[in-house]
Amino acid sequence: MKGLLGLSADFIDRMTNAAHGEGVNEAYCCRFAELLQSDESLAYQLSAGDLSESDTGLLSMQSWLWYLRWVATQEKLPSDGFLNVLYEDASDSLLRLVVLDSVMTHPVIVQRYSDIPERQTVHLEELPPSWPRDLILALISPELADSLAIDARPAGQIAEIVEVSFSLLQIGNTPAMVILRGLLAYPWPYRGEVVQAVDHWLQSSEISGVELDRWRDRLGLRAD
Repeated sequence: MKGLLGLSADFIDRMTNAAHGEGVNEAYCCRFAELLQSDESLAYQLSAGDLSESDTGLLSMQSWLWYLRWVATQEKLPSDGFLNVLYEDASDSLLRLVVLDSVMTHPVIVQRYSDIPERQTVHLEELPPSWPRDLILALISPELADSLAIDARPAGQIAEIVEVSFSLLQIGNTPAMVILRGLLAYPWPYRGEVVQAVDHWLQSSEISGVELDRWRDRLGLRAD
């Protein structure tokens, strides 16, 4: 399956890369829709089932961002290993936000977290399995951090976790808020620094006092 994806790299680039111009993008989008309609097996052949950690070079980052959105329509998700490497490759915080958003808004993840009340604090380990949850657990664990090639020193860990926290805030759907609430309650040595960073972000966002209290309550940051 991934061989076909690699062979399609130029096609997908012309369909998704704005550098080719709107006319080229639209023409290739139309052609892709025609191909899907004429060959019912094509969507399955392009699905994410066999993507591994070594496959991120098959497409450009721009194409992968499109692919994550498209594969959600097939109710498929790439493996956690693949997503870890793609997230690392997306060194820009905005690209990382898009990768996280593509997974957090995926129908499979939304359904998996749909039964959890948003204002209920659930320990990270007890949340339904998902790549974002496991990414956070890896980032806050010095033992697991090596597998993600992150800076496992305190400053590096805190920066990584704060970036993920801000991304989850911007995504803002129920799975993102449930995971973020679990993170902000997680008993690790630098919890206070992350809570402070998130609260500062909320205060600097120029929302009203009532709205600020609502967000703090949503994240479990208000004192009882």
